[in-house]
Amino acid sequence: MHPLDKRANADQRRRALVPTSAMTLTEPTPAGIAPLLKQLMREHAATGLPPAYLPREEEH
Repeated sequence: MHPLDKRANADQRRRALVPTSAMTLTEPTPAGIAPLLKQLMREHAATGLPPAYLPREEEH
C-alpha cells in the first residue's frame, strides 16, 4: 500500500468527461448458459432426484 497524498488529490484536477453522444452503446450478445451452471445441471439430472426447489402455486 502507498500512503495517500491528500495535497495532490486536492488540486481539483479531474478526468475530462466524454460527451454522451460520443459513446457507442452496444447490446450485449447472449452467450447461453454459463459453463459451470451447465455442468451442475448435467450432474443434477444424472442423479434422478426431483428439483431441490418446487415453486408453490400462488392463490389469486
